[in-house]
Amino acid sequence: MLTECGRAGPAAPGYARARAPSRSVSLMTTPRPSLFIALLAGLPWVALAGPGDDVLAADGAFAAQASQAGQRAAFAEYLATDAVLFRPEAVNGQQWLATHEPATGRLEWSPSAAGVACTGRLAISSGPWRYTNEAGGEAATGHYLSVWRLVDDDEWRVVLDHGVDHATEATPPEPLASVFAGLWKGPPGGKCQGHGDQRALGKADADLNASVGRDGLTRALQRVAADGVLLYRDDAAPTRHTRDGAPGDARFERGAGAETTGMIVEPGGDLAVTHGVLQSAADSSSAVYVRVWQYERRRWRLAIDLQAPLPAP
Repeated sequence: MLTECGRAGPAAPGYARARAPSRSVSLMTTPRPSLFIALLAGLPWVALAGPGDDVLAADGAFAAQASQAGQRAAFAEYLATDAVLFRPEAVNGQQWLATHEPATGRLEWSPSAAGVACTGRLAISSGPWRYTNEAGGEAATGHYLSVWRLVDDDEWRVVLDHGVDHATEATPPEPLASVFAGLWKGPPGGKCQGHGDQRALGKADADLNASVGRDGLTRALQRVAADGVLLYRDDAAPTRHTRDGAPGDARFERGAGAETTGMIVEPGGDLAVTHGVLQSAADSSSAVYVRVWQYERRRWRLAIDLQAPLPAP
């Protein structure tokens, strides 16, 4: 999500989890009502047991800080120096905060799932978000996706944040915690089984982009997606698809352009992220993408694909 700070939300004159004027900040429709109520009430967030509990705890503390001290202060504290936000395309988050006025609305979110690389140094988290404006009106809601890096061996910091908008009542068909746990099981015996390198990731990502132009987004995704790929799209809660059933987008079929503008990867890990821009060949439609990759059986597979439309030029 990101509004003036990052998640998905309206492009307010600030820094929230937001991306386009139609989008608000995120708090996500939450499958954990007690946690959601605790966050809204400003109560301490309690970490959940599991491989990603440290990341969930960090994201929960981040949400509590935003509630208590405001979005700007929370994002300034939790964003890494090289963190990427989308305004609406990729920008340096800390630089954005320093040069834009805070948004006037209220961004809230509730972490419900985390996945951690086998190295234990890179992770993702997700959950529902909600953005309300002091001027009134209907709240904007959706799901966010954040990428975290372990800094100085003891602090998790956000290195990328984005999200999608959808109706408040929309919920994932299955718990995201179960989906993430199935994709990244953590370090077996404290070691990574095999290792994915940046060079192989770059090739996999470049091949996917070439396939988008040659065959269109639908076939390109189906070729490289993991079975059970998780898609984040506007107007729908995050949903898993079979490899052959992964839908693309009619705007980005044969002849579309795909250009990667950034990469986040840890040497020897099994989780990595790339992001960039899709451009339609048929009209002026364009979109930002965030791809989360899983290294399995000596190859990178696309595990999560987030796509967020860019405003018309």
